[in-house]
Amino acid sequence: MENKELEQEIKKKITNIPLKDRAKVTALRYYLNKCKQADTDMETTCDNIQSKYDKLSMPIYQRADEIILGTAQLNEQNLGLAAKLLSEEDLQQFNQAPKESKAIPDYWLKVFKNADLQELPLSERDAEAFKFLQKIEFTLAENDSDFFLKFHFAENPFFKQTVLEKKFYYEDDELTKVEATKVEWHDGKNLTKKLIKKKQRNKKTGQFRVISKEVDDESFFLFFRSIDISNKEKYDKLPEDEQISLQGQLDVDQDVGREIVDELLPYSLEYFLGIKEFKTEDDGGAEGEEDDEEDDEEVEVPAKGQNKGKDKKKK
Repeated sequence: MENKELEQEIKKKITNIPLKDRAKVTALRYYLNKCKQADTDMETTCDNIQSKYDKLSMPIYQRADEIILGTAQLNEQNLGLAAKLLSEEDLQQFNQAPKESKAIPDYWLKVFKNADLQELPLSERDAEAFKFLQKIEFTLAENDSDFFLKFHFAENPFFKQTVLEKKFYYEDDELTKVEATKVEWHDGKNLTKKLIKKKQRNKKTGQFRVISKEVDDESFFLFFRSIDISNKEKYDKLPEDEQISLQGQLDVDQDVGREIVDELLPYSLEYFLGIKEFKTEDDGGAEGEEDDEEDDEEVEVPAKGQNKGKDKKKK
């Protein structure tokens, strides 16, 4: 459906067309409007179909989680593919072994590492925390548009919560708000921050001093941030650079959220096995870049509780 402002603009522009062609343009507008409506109907139908099968998949994911966590009993039904995927020797040994149910080690860690999400890749420090990730729960809202992701973690030395949630809210198919659990980090374990030491030289005296500073660090856990641009009037009053920054962060959140729902959840086994990947070429970042202040020297120092020599990320 097109807005009134556009219709008024078209009406204004038509007056510049020769009189003999105005009626033809009006007729043309009639048929092209029908084409646009057909496109809108198609998109609505596709959205409805996707919502239908998203809802059908949710209880199936729950059963898959039970296998990953080792809480489900193996039986003839869920082992229906064993004869195709396992050798006769493997089947014989499996049938003779005690039927112990244990979690698949580092399942989601391997999934995310092999998927290598470019917008928010796992750092080396993130990987330590992801060893505690047990399952990802996907829920579709009643309006069939908004959706929610819950990351369930075992108790871990990095943060206090065991569930980190991310909620996605849409208006007219546009993501306008995301709400995330505020991560309560244990002392010195904030994976989104790092401590650096900066050596500065006084240009007058020539003496050096070393200052410590906590700065942002690359981390998947930046995903757990909240952004709201749903108030259009308030958003339009922000400085342009702030608008661009917020929209850019929303775009990243949407890309990562959809990649998790559309790729990592249904194809988690392929990513776990390293069969499927959607890595893009890593340009390695710009090399040879120097700080504007030639007299400043930055040295990364692990914050309290962090191991030395880890997380040397490319910028």
